[in-house]
Amino acid sequence: MTIQAMPIETSAIGQQYRRNPRWHQISESDALFWAVHCGGWLGISLLTYVSLSLPYDQFEVPYLAHNLLQSVLGIFISLPMRYVYRHIWSVPIWPRICVIVAVALGLSVVWAVLRLLLFMALTDERGLWDEFGGWIFPSIFVFLTWAALYHGIKYYRLFQEEQQIILEIEARQRNEALMLAKARAALRESELKLLRYQLNPHFLFNTLNSIGALIAASENNKANDMLLQLSAFLRFSLDSGRRLEVQLEEELAAVKRYLNIEQVRFADRLQTEVRVEPGVQDCLVPSLLIQPLVENSVKYAIGRSEEGGVIRISAFAEASRLVLSVEDSGVDGVCGSTPEKLFQQPGVGIQNIMERLQTIYGDESPVQAGFSPLGGLKITIRLPLNRGRVENV
Repeated sequence: MTIQAMPIETSAIGQQYRRNPRWHQISESDALFWAVHCGGWLGISLLTYVSLSLPYDQFEVPYLAHNLLQSVLGIFISLPMRYVYRHIWSVPIWPRICVIVAVALGLSVVWAVLRLLLFMALTDERGLWDEFGGWIFPSIFVFLTWAALYHGIKYYRLFQEEQQIILEIEARQRNEALMLAKARAALRESELKLLRYQLNPHFLFNTLNSIGALIAASENNKANDMLLQLSAFLRFSLDSGRRLEVQLEEELAAVKRYLNIEQVRFADRLQTEVRVEPGVQDCLVPSLLIQPLVENSVKYAIGRSEEGGVIRISAFAEASRLVLSVEDSGVDGVCGSTPEKLFQQPGVGIQNIMERLQTIYGDESPVQAGFSPLGGLKITIRLPLNRGRVENV
């Protein structure tokens, strides 16, 4: 006959484990109890041997047998304490203490009586009842110690279980927080990329309109130059499209490409000034942040002015902030709008910038507008002074 091992999934043990996942923990608890319970009582035999048998030279078999058998009696007599204490575990503390002490005292008296009777039966010594006090007090100490150890180990194990539960809850919360942070980061990147890509169609629409106007005016050479500049700008835009932030010098290079496009259309009517403080060229800024501001000035200041005008771009460090500003000379030296109107009905470019800055920095980098000494509007943005590494998305 061949005997095959039953898989744990189909065995009685496996079925019991599935019904009660804590079954194996209960078994471990029982094993720990019996190890401490029996080990403690055998330790009492060893202690009695060292403290009584050795000093009084009681090496006869009856004395040694009594020493061992009293521990065996203690193993069985103290066993009910475990079940009583488990049964009253949920009882309020003071009534429970009274029961704990009463049970320990009662069983200690039983153990003292039985081991005294056993001693007289094995050694034939008589008249020892007058010395019962010397038997009962050590018994009380042993049983109270048993009760204290039982509750100490029980509370320690409960404390360990609570700590494990707390650690598991904290780990689960950390995982959930990490997943939530990743989800928010992914959503933030998606929103930023969507806003970032929104600029290209807007810019392309305006530029193609300008090219169409040049062609209609039979200025084919200017239209061709503008197409070449547009191609270079779009190529740069695609190359930087995977980065939410770029270094300031790269952003200014993109602005220069845009201005080259507009220079074809406006020629000498468009004058530009770029003032960049040394040491801030490597600071990080959101990609295509300045270009929409410059485009706004071209459209509402330079494009409406018969004599053209000036656009000034500035960048400098102020404390822990990078200050960027774009200002223009207005329409023929006069501001054609007010800062309030700029935010009441913002164009696509300004609205895009405000949404991107809000998404990236929250309320730390507001867009501010005021009047420029050049005669038009001045738009200022303050960013965190960050010289970190550029990351692709």
